[in-house]
This record gives sequence, structure tokens and C-alpha cells, in this order.
Amino acid sequence: MQEFIHHKVEIYQGFLKDFNKIQTLLGNRSFEFERRFDEFTQTLLSYFQTSGNTTVESEILKIVNSVFTVKKGFNPVKMEKIQTGRREMYWGFSFSATESIFEILMELMNKEKVKLEEGEELVSNLILMLIQNNIMDDAKIAELNTITKIEVYWNLIIKQNESIAGINKKLRMTLLAEDIYLLFEKNLAKINT
Repeated sequence: MQEFIHHKVEIYQGFLKDFNKIQTLLGNRSFEFERRFDEFTQTLLSYFQTSGNTTVESEILKIVNSVFTVKKGFNPVKMEKIQTGRREMYWGFSFSATESIFEILMELMNKEKVKLEEGEELVSNLILMLIQNNIMDDAKIAELNTITKIEVYWNLIIKQNESIAGINKKLRMTLLAEDIYLLFEKNLAKINT
């Protein structure tokens, strides 16, 4: 199932905001870290299970299980019981886990941002072409002030022009129609200011 890209970026930004709080707790070696880290990873797992991203879900489970194993007194690297320094090893594995989760979130968010940036470039070039060919003028730009009006106009121009229909197909390979309308609105807002 394809998901609204703008929404994914917001979710990842929210996860990163929560992640920063957890990083602070880890840096302070707060006893609250353990509980908050567990809650955070459960929220992540729930999101990726719901979205069907089993690869990321597996990675997070692997990270969580390594921290849990150390917490229970077993070194998953050496495959032996921890005799001394269990708490220090726990903090070390927790640090490693948070770094891994950060990398996963940043990679996912950057991937989605690239899709939006590529889509925005195509939409802005299309709008410039429409203006240059006198298909869109200042009055039309001012008229397209809601997503609903943009949707109607977009569907009209893709039916009338084969090259625009081709651009639409290219955009739809990575974006939902709603993402395209938002990008169209964003570019029109830039023109109006």
C-alpha cells in the first residue's frame, strides 16, 4: 500500500523529536531511559508493522533484542553470561541501539524527502511550461487557491495534454495524487508571493 509521502515525513520527524528526548535521557544515564526507550521502540515497531515495512521492523526487533539480552545478563556478541560490568555493558549496547535507530530513521526520512524534492521539481517545471505556453495565467493561478480546485484543474489538464499525462504517470510512480496536489499548491504559493 502506497502511503501519503507528506504524512510519512511528518511521522518520521515526530519519531526524531521523540528520539532526541531519549538521547538526552541516555546521555544523562537516567533511570527513565529504559522505560522511554521501550515505549519508543514499541511505537516504532507498531508503526512499521501497520505500514507493512517488515525489513525495518526486523532491524528494530534485532536492535531491541540485543539490548534486552544484555539487560538480562547475557552478552550477545560473545555468547556468554556477563560476569561483571553488566550495567556498563547495558549503557554501551543502548548507545549502539540508539545510533542504529537514528540511522534507520534518517535513511527513511531522507528517502521520502528525495521523492518529494524530485516531484516538486517536476511540478515546478510543469507550472513554468504552462505559464510560458499561456495555458495558465495570473488569473488562473489566483483561482487555484484550494486543493479541490487544484485537483479538478490537474485532472482537466492531464486529459487535454499527452505530455502532462506523461508527467503525471511519472509522478504517480512515487507519489500519491494528494502529494502532487500539495506540491502544485506549494509552487503556486511561491508564484503568488
